[in-house]
Parts: sequence; structure tokens; C-alpha cells
Amino acid sequence: MKRLLLLIAALGLVLAACGGSSSTAATVNETDVTVDDVDGLFYEVETEFTDVEFAGYLSTVIQWRAIEQRADDELGFVASDEAIDAEVDVILLETGYEGDLDTFMVEQNVSEDGLDQYASQLLIKDAVSDALIGSVVMPTLDDAQAEIDANPLEYTQVCASHILVETEEEAQAVEARLDAGEEFTVVAAEVSIDTGSGANGGSLGCASPAGYVTEFAEATMAAPIGEVTEPVESEFGFHIILVEDRTEATAEEVQSIMGDRALFDTVDQWLLDAITNAEVVVVAQYGTWETDPSPQVIPPLT
Repeated sequence: MKRLLLLIAALGLVLAACGGSSSTAATVNETDVTVDDVDGLFYEVETEFTDVEFAGYLSTVIQWRAIEQRADDELGFVASDEAIDAEVDVILLETGYEGDLDTFMVEQNVSEDGLDQYASQLLIKDAVSDALIGSVVMPTLDDAQAEIDANPLEYTQVCASHILVETEEEAQAVEARLDAGEEFTVVAAEVSIDTGSGANGGSLGCASPAGYVTEFAEATMAAPIGEVTEPVESEFGFHIILVEDRTEATAEEVQSIMGDRALFDTVDQWLLDAITNAEVVVVAQYGTWETDPSPQVIPPLT
């Protein structure tokens, strides 16, 4: 999935609300955010939010309003109904609910308006990206090669299998069986204490070694392709490793990755500035607005 569905993560398991009210909970650059605006994110409401829960959801609405206002003021961008509908279709497709909005709303407890607002935020982010891409300093091929040299584990893809056992003696017994001609996959399935990979003949798939413990990662970088390694000890035990393939990213590929990262950081800063520079006032009964260490409503003390 190309985008994290933060709305789903925030709202998906909540079955609560404040009972509904048109009273003002906060203002964003003198524009009201009401209790109903918060309640209206949800498909179904049953019980009242705690102060902490309401402060969290109010924070989300405040942030969205601030971003919408800056996008309109600086970029003249307001997401159209047609664009929002198309983006909702993409969200449903990416989450396995293609064409089934009603089921999505019920199962994720998100209202149609809440989903539309989230879709609008994605469209704003795309518009900001388009507007700022020309201002981003893109890395050179030399920059990319320097990045590869500094972080070889991160920019290497290794396809590997292993057999994990508890002791060196067991590892030596595994070596003996492999030397005698037994299949790696068969021995892995029989003796590996990593039962997840063992069930797949020891296969760990293809991944960056940066995600492995140091000893294992270094071994996968050094092992001859297609040859079983000597036992490698880590905090988990002793590994017999077989590297089937190892590919280092090219400077061109890393240049593209670094460029995307630079653009992401620039857009992220624009969004953060929109929120932190907004004039936000929260009604005292719902908490106070703070921007340090992160923009959020701090619930009232109980």
C-alpha cells in the first residue's frame, strides 16, 4: 500500500462519542471546530469519549483544518467532490473493500464524511508535493554512491535461508548432514528452532540485511552465493546460512530513493508548519493546545 491509512489506525476500533453537540470545541485561525465535527468522524456512536480520547480526535480535526486552510490560502487548492470520490475509491481498493463503502464504514467505524475528509488530506498532500518538487535539491549520483558506501546493509537485498539451532554441537551435526548430501530444506524443516522459516525449508525470503542482527547480517553480506556457511553465532543461537542471491542497489536507484525522501521531508515540514503556525484556541473544558514536542490537544487535568 503506497500510503498509510492513518485515519483507519486512529478511528477503526472506537465505538464511542461525546453525545453530539454543535458547541465550539476549538477555533483554528478563528474558524470553529465543534464537538459535532469530532463525533461526525464516526459511523456509529455508543458511549462517551474519555477526556484523553476526545483530545486525541480533536487534535486530528484541528490539524486537518489548519492544513486545509494553508492549502487554500497558499496554493489555491481545495479538493473537488469528484477528486475526493475518486480517492475514496482508491482507499477502498487498497484496503480490500473495492466498491463496498457501506461495509468499510461499518467495519472501520468511519463515517462517510470522515472518510471524505481523510481523502481530502491525501489530495492536499499530493498537491503540496507537486507545488514543492521544484524547490527540492535532488542528490547527485556521487551523493547516492556515498550513501551506498556508508550504509551497505540498507541498500543490499539478500535472499537467504538458514537453519537455527541452540548449540554449536547441534550446528556441527547439521553441517555433517548437509555435507553428506541431505537437502538444506529437509534438514531446516526437521531441526530449525526458527519454526517460521523452518516450515518453508529455512527460507527467509529476500530482504535488506539491515533488519537482521549484526552477526547474521554481516554473514549474509560475506557468504559466497550458493554455498552453506560455517555456523554463525548470534543472540538467538547458531545459524547455518545459505545465500541464494545478493543484489546491491545502483547509484541511480538510490538517487531516486534519496530524492523521494528529500521531497517527503519537505512536504512533511510544510504540513507541520501549517499546523504549528495556525492560531489555535481550545475551549478550556476540552484541554489546551500545545505544539511542543508535537502539535496536540492536552486534555484537562482531572
